[in-house]
Amino acid sequence: MGLTKIKHSSHSEHFLLLKYPREPYECNGCKGLGLGPCYECEHEDCSFYLHEECANATPSAFHSFSKCSLRFHSRAPQGGRRFCDACGQDVLGFVYQCKHKKPHDYHPSCLKLQRTLTAEDGTGLHLREKLPSKCLNCGNRKTWNGIKGWSYVSSCGQYCYHVACVKDMILKKWKKGYFLQDGNVNETDNYLALQSAIPSRELELPSRKSSSKAKKTWIRKAKKAIMLIISALFGDPTTLISLLVQQLLSD
Repeated sequence: MGLTKIKHSSHSEHFLLLKYPREPYECNGCKGLGLGPCYECEHEDCSFYLHEECANATPSAFHSFSKCSLRFHSRAPQGGRRFCDACGQDVLGFVYQCKHKKPHDYHPSCLKLQRTLTAEDGTGLHLREKLPSKCLNCGNRKTWNGIKGWSYVSSCGQYCYHVACVKDMILKKWKKGYFLQDGNVNETDNYLALQSAIPSRELELPSRKSSSKAKKTWIRKAKKAIMLIISALFGDPTTLISLLVQQLLSD
């Protein structure tokens, strides 16, 4: 955990405090969605937020998937529309980029994604550069924009999800106003909104002849995997995520 009070060059007029917002926010650094802890301007009338990873970005970084040195930029040096090679989302602000002729781009928060996620029951997910099989959400090996993107794959190999797909399902709900940002809204309201973001359609099952109990178990584990990824993407601990994870684990 970083310092609880910092000064940042992107908002030098005020101090930023480490807080745990009760609703989603937009990071003023990478311009991406945030759900977990962040640095927020100390002035209540100043809506400025930074992901922890954006606030604590270092001048250079390295990730074994990129296999090259990465430099931090407040904006991508090269023009045109660019996508994060990890999550597939647009690069609109803070970014790490390599110096190749066709450079790779990574959001600071994506570059810090945990390599292994583990639930209380021992369920494990592992970050992979390539999918061993199709993503359970989109049914493809590549994301919608053709980027391979990183993925989380269960230890058993049956549950595979693009980081892009999980991030996108939450982002779409947020843009449609499913997460209510109002002082009178409690955690239960936002809990229900987050729960609704998980696809309710029946996922592709390992066998058409699966019993009803097997199907329920399959879907429950698939949703549990999604929630682990949401926690990795948007940060833990948050009341919102903790509530939903507890609910899924108790099903």
